[in-house]
Formats: sequence, C-alpha cells, structure tokens
Amino acid sequence: MRHSIFKTICTAATLLAGLITAASAQEKLDRTVLPIQEPERPTYSKLDVRKNAKWEILFLYDGKPKYFGSSEIEDLTLEEWGDIGAYSAYQLFDENVTTAWVEGVEGDGIGEYVLIGQENTLPDKIHINNGYQKTESLYYKNSRPKTLKLSLYVAYQLPGDVTELGRIFQCLQYPDSTILHLKDKMGTQVFELPFDIKRVKSVKSNGDANFEKEFEERVDKFVEHEHYYGYILKLEIMDVYKGSKWDDTSISDLWFSREKKEVVNKIYKISAKERIIRVFKENGNIFFSTTKQEDIFLVGPNNIEDEIIVVDGDKLNMSLSAVSSDKEWAQIDFYFFDGNYKKVSFLYNVRLRKKVDKALGNDYYTLYGFVEQNGKTYIKSNRGLINLEDVWELIRE
Repeated sequence: MRHSIFKTICTAATLLAGLITAASAQEKLDRTVLPIQEPERPTYSKLDVRKNAKWEILFLYDGKPKYFGSSEIEDLTLEEWGDIGAYSAYQLFDENVTTAWVEGVEGDGIGEYVLIGQENTLPDKIHINNGYQKTESLYYKNSRPKTLKLSLYVAYQLPGDVTELGRIFQCLQYPDSTILHLKDKMGTQVFELPFDIKRVKSVKSNGDANFEKEFEERVDKFVEHEHYYGYILKLEIMDVYKGSKWDDTSISDLWFSREKKEVVNKIYKISAKERIIRVFKENGNIFFSTTKQEDIFLVGPNNIEDEIIVVDGDKLNMSLSAVSSDKEWAQIDFYFFDGNYKKVSFLYNVRLRKKVDKALGNDYYTLYGFVEQNGKTYIKSNRGLINLEDVWELIRE
C-alpha cells in the first residue's frame, strides 16, 4: 500500500500543507465486531526527567479533538487541497476501526508522532486500537507500534496565532515521558495515564506565572484574552512489530476516557483557624486552598445565571482579577458580548464561598481591585470605596 511520500512539517516560521476539513464517508463500524478487552497489565517505562523546561511551539489542526500528525501516506484520490486524506491522523478519532492513521516516511516510521489537544481536562485513560484493523490480513501485513512514547504538554496561545487550518500553541512539557508497551493483537488496549496531578499542576503554575513575562512583547495587557488552552498529548512511535508485506506503521483508532469527576457542589467546612493560602483559576473555574484543604471550588462560569445582563449576552471568559492580601476576598470579572464587548465585576467572599449581593456595595457595576487604608481593606468600585469589614458583618451567618 506504499504510495508516494507526503510529510507535513510544522516550524515556528512555516506551518504545514495539510489535508483536512471533510469528514470520512466510510461507514462506521461497531466496536463490538472486534474483541475489545483490557490488557492483563499495561506496562510502562519512565524516561529521563527534563530538568530545564523550555517553551516549545506546537501546531494543532482544528477539529474534535484538535490534532496533528507528523506525516501520512499521500491519498492520490483527493480532489481538492485541504480535504482529509484516507490515512490522515484525523482517522484516529472517527470511531471507525476500518480506517487508520498511516505514517508516511521511509522505513518503519520511528520518531513519527501524533498530537492530541485535550483543552482543560486531562483524561484518566487512553484506549488504542493498534495496527490497521480493517481486516486481520491487513493488520499483519502492515507494521504496528510496539512501543509508544507518551508525553504531556501544558499549552498557551497568543492572540493572533491562528491560521485557516488550525492554531499555534506555546507549550511547556511535563518533566517525564512514559513508554507504553503494546501487545501485538487486534482489539482495544487500555492504559491509565501515569501523570502525577500535583506535578502537572506545578508545571501549569510555572506556565501561568511566566507566560506573560516570556511573551511580553506580544501580550496586550489592555485586552482580556484567555492565554491558557489546556493540555496536549503526544504519542511518538519508538519501536514496531514489522509487517509481513509493508513497512507502513498504522494505528486504527484511539480515544480517551475520564472516570474521576470534580465535585463542585461538595459541602466544605472551613474552620476559623484555617488560613486561606491561595486563590487560583484552573480548568475554567476558580478554586482556593487553605492550610488544611486543597482545591476547594469557589465559582465557575455558569454561576452567574441570575444576572440578566449577562444572560442576554454571550459569555466569553471569566477572570480572577484581584485577591485581597489576606486571601479572604476575590474580585471576579465576567466578559461577554451583546453586540459590544462588556465586563461585569463581582465580589466574592472566599471563606464563605459566597457572591456578595451588589446591593451591599451601593449597587456597584465595576470593581477596580483592593486597597488597604488605616489597617482596613477596601475594594474600589465605580461607586467609591467599599469597606469589606462592613460587608463581612452583613453576610456572615
């Protein structure tokens, strides 16, 4: 099945010629046709830790999910540039094991890879249909991965880094990559993602703290833009089971699952002795941590539906704009579009996990951050300074 070679290349200055946009017309195949079972015990091997993480540029085609394949066999039947090829990495996500991504370089495809965007949710497991599973004959005639290197990136996007085909991301890599050892068999093999969540959060915290400093010349501080995109996973071919007829290495299908769900409505008991040590935004929501508890949910973008002015518009983003020095109060701004871009500010008491009624702040509309005067904390508003000590007396139970 070797055709002429076609390889797409993405660099910082030039971005690809690719094959995308139309969906595959092939009939979907029910997964139950093939034996689907979890391996007895997936095996992993850790690679060296990257001690000095540097920003890297990655490109993803638009799609669900966003993706990129380093190469593919050229589909000579394509009529227009931009159409999806029969062996594109897009075929990995069509829920059809009769199609496949087939790398397009000479030899076994060692070093070829796919990138998969996961936005702001990191899955728990990856499911892989190895090889070209259209038929058992094709499975063994083509090469299939024996080991895959799995890497994780935290990704950010600068304003304007968009093309007609996809998006450019500035990324920091999670320190450890992992080798997945695949069995030489048809059906589905399942692997748990081995990334340590606390270390992932540490990489993201590093990115959050340094992104605007690193790309200061391209960040417009006067325009609200959500730089953080989420996670990108990379699967790289390291070794293969050789095909009996062709050396094209193939993967039919892959998808992800998530079993651990964040409980945002959990009732937390925060004692008066607990000190709030951090308020932060993650996965589109605002959380905080105390000296005794971590990752307590405060508010998400859907928690303002009682505000008519926002319901009438298209919500675009939620920003943690300011936190008081004692971490007891937070200013959270919601940006929306109703023909014009607008911002609405809200004051939250972090300890009580409560949004303060605007009537308690002289019906303010916009907030401008916290100030301290004479040992007291205030928040600036379009109605003047609001004494938070007075607000606390009104809202506490």
